[in-house]
Amino acid sequence: MDLTNTNWVVIVLGVLAIIIELLLGVVTGFDLLIIGVILIISGLLGLLTGSATITYALIPLLCLIYLFGARRLLKQHLKIPLRRTNAEALIGKKGIAVKKITSDTAGQVKVDGEVWRASSEHRIDEGSHVEIESVSGITLTVKKI
Repeated sequence: MDLTNTNWVVIVLGVLAIIIELLLGVVTGFDLLIIGVILIISGLLGLLTGSATITYALIPLLCLIYLFGARRLLKQHLKIPLRRTNAEALIGKKGIAVKKITSDTAGQVKVDGEVWRASSEHRIDEGSHVEIESVSGITLTVKKI
Protein backbone atom coordinates (compact mmCIF):
# COMPACT_ATOMS: atom_id res chain seq x y z
CA MET A 1 0.00 0.00 0.00
CA ASP A 2 1.23 3.47 -0.86
CA LEU A 3 2.40 5.57 2.14
CA THR A 4 0.04 8.33 1.11
CA ASN A 5 -2.89 5.91 1.11
CA THR A 6 -1.91 4.62 4.56
CA ASN A 7 -1.99 8.14 5.97
CA TRP A 8 -5.35 8.81 4.35
CA VAL A 9 -6.77 5.62 5.88
CA VAL A 10 -5.68 6.85 9.32
CA ILE A 11 -7.27 10.25 8.66
CA VAL A 12 -10.54 8.63 7.53
CA LEU A 13 -10.55 6.42 10.64
CA GLY A 14 -10.13 9.57 12.74
CA VAL A 15 -13.09 11.23 11.03
CA LEU A 16 -15.17 8.07 11.55
CA ALA A 17 -14.29 8.03 15.26
CA ILE A 18 -15.47 11.65 15.57
CA ILE A 19 -18.70 10.88 13.70
CA ILE A 20 -19.38 7.89 15.97
CA GLU A 21 -18.78 10.13 19.02
CA LEU A 22 -21.29 12.64 17.68
CA LEU A 23 -23.86 9.92 16.99
CA LEU A 24 -23.44 8.40 20.46
CA GLY A 25 -23.71 11.80 22.14
CA VAL A 26 -20.75 11.93 24.55
CA VAL A 27 -21.54 8.49 25.98
CA THR A 28 -17.87 7.70 25.59
CA GLY A 29 -16.88 10.83 27.49
CA PHE A 30 -15.19 12.49 24.50
CA ASP A 31 -12.63 9.69 24.24
CA LEU A 32 -13.58 8.81 20.66
CA LEU A 33 -13.42 12.48 19.75
CA ILE A 34 -9.89 12.77 21.14
CA ILE A 35 -8.80 9.51 19.49
CA GLY A 36 -10.25 10.77 16.21
CA VAL A 37 -8.32 14.02 16.52
CA ILE A 38 -5.13 12.08 17.34
CA LEU A 39 -5.60 9.91 14.23
CA ILE A 40 -6.23 12.95 12.03
CA ILE A 41 -3.18 14.82 13.38
CA SER A 42 -0.97 11.75 12.99
CA GLY A 43 -2.22 11.09 9.46
CA LEU A 44 -1.73 14.72 8.41
CA LEU A 45 1.80 14.84 9.83
CA GLY A 46 2.51 11.57 8.03
CA LEU A 47 1.27 13.10 4.78
CA LEU A 48 3.39 16.23 5.30
CA THR A 49 6.54 14.24 5.98
CA GLY A 50 5.74 11.45 3.51
CA SER A 51 6.29 8.87 6.25
CA ALA A 52 3.91 6.25 7.56
CA THR A 53 6.46 5.55 10.31
CA ILE A 54 5.83 8.99 11.79
CA THR A 55 2.10 8.34 11.64
CA TYR A 56 2.43 4.99 13.41
CA ALA A 57 4.81 6.43 16.02
CA LEU A 58 2.63 9.45 16.78
CA ILE A 59 -0.62 7.53 17.33
CA PRO A 60 0.52 5.60 20.44
CA LEU A 61 2.60 8.53 21.69
CA LEU A 62 -0.29 11.00 21.53
CA CYS A 63 -2.69 8.41 22.97
CA LEU A 64 -0.38 7.85 25.95
CA ILE A 65 -0.01 11.60 26.50
CA TYR A 66 -3.80 11.91 26.45
CA LEU A 67 -4.38 8.88 28.67
CA PHE A 68 -1.84 9.72 31.37
CA GLY A 69 -1.96 13.49 31.33
CA ALA A 70 -4.58 15.39 29.43
CA ARG A 71 -7.55 13.04 30.07
CA ARG A 72 -7.79 13.82 33.78
CA LEU A 73 -7.50 17.56 33.15
CA LEU A 74 -10.13 17.43 30.41
CA LYS A 75 -12.56 15.46 32.60
CA GLN A 76 -12.11 17.96 35.47
CA HIS A 77 -12.86 20.91 33.22
CA LEU A 78 -15.87 19.23 31.64
CA LYS A 79 -17.40 18.05 34.91
CA ILE A 80 -20.70 19.77 35.57
CA PRO A 81 -21.64 20.02 39.24
CA LEU A 82 -24.98 18.46 39.96
CA ARG A 83 -27.40 20.65 41.81
CA ARG A 84 -30.59 19.43 43.34
CA THR A 85 -33.52 21.39 42.02
CA ASN A 86 -37.17 21.87 42.82
CA ALA A 87 -38.59 19.19 45.11
CA GLU A 88 -35.28 17.30 45.33
CA ALA A 89 -33.76 20.35 47.01
CA LEU A 90 -36.13 19.76 49.93
CA ILE A 91 -34.44 16.52 51.01
CA GLY A 92 -32.73 17.10 54.36
CA LYS A 93 -34.61 20.32 55.10
CA LYS A 94 -36.54 20.85 58.31
CA GLY A 95 -40.21 21.75 58.62
CA ILE A 96 -43.20 21.70 60.95
CA ALA A 97 -46.22 19.42 60.77
CA VAL A 98 -49.36 21.53 60.24
CA LYS A 99 -51.71 18.55 59.96
CA LYS A 100 -51.32 15.25 61.82
CA ILE A 101 -49.55 12.45 59.92
CA THR A 102 -50.09 8.76 60.60
CA SER A 103 -48.81 5.63 58.90
CA ASP A 104 -52.27 5.29 57.25
CA THR A 105 -53.11 8.93 56.51
CA ALA A 106 -51.08 11.63 54.85
CA GLY A 107 -50.83 14.95 56.60
CA GLN A 108 -49.20 18.26 55.82
CA VAL A 109 -45.92 19.94 56.66
CA LYS A 110 -44.72 23.49 56.17
CA VAL A 111 -41.24 23.86 54.71
CA ASP A 112 -39.74 27.20 53.74
CA GLY A 113 -43.15 28.84 53.93
CA GLU A 114 -44.86 26.28 51.66
CA VAL A 115 -47.30 23.58 52.75
CA TRP A 116 -46.66 20.11 51.34
CA ARG A 117 -48.50 16.79 51.52
CA ALA A 118 -46.49 14.49 53.77
CA SER A 119 -46.38 10.85 54.81
CA SER A 120 -44.50 8.96 57.49
CA GLU A 121 -44.23 5.45 58.86
CA HIS A 122 -44.82 6.87 62.34
CA ARG A 123 -47.40 9.18 63.85
CA ILE A 124 -46.39 12.83 63.83
CA ASP A 125 -48.60 15.35 65.63
CA GLU A 126 -49.32 18.92 64.59
CA GLY A 127 -46.56 21.28 65.63
CA SER A 128 -43.86 18.60 65.60
CA HIS A 129 -40.57 19.35 63.89
CA VAL A 130 -39.79 17.09 60.94
CA GLU A 131 -37.01 16.42 58.46
CA ILE A 132 -37.66 15.51 54.84
CA GLU A 133 -36.25 12.11 53.90
CA SER A 134 -37.48 11.78 50.31
CA VAL A 135 -39.86 13.15 47.71
CA SER A 136 -42.27 11.14 45.57
CA GLY A 137 -44.38 13.20 43.22
CA ILE A 138 -45.86 15.93 45.41
CA THR A 139 -45.65 13.96 48.65
CA LEU A 140 -42.77 14.34 51.10
CA THR A 141 -41.71 11.45 53.28
CA VAL A 142 -40.74 12.87 56.66
CA LYS A 143 -39.44 11.77 60.02
CA LYS A 144 -39.92 13.41 63.40
CA ILE A 145 -36.84 15.14 64.83
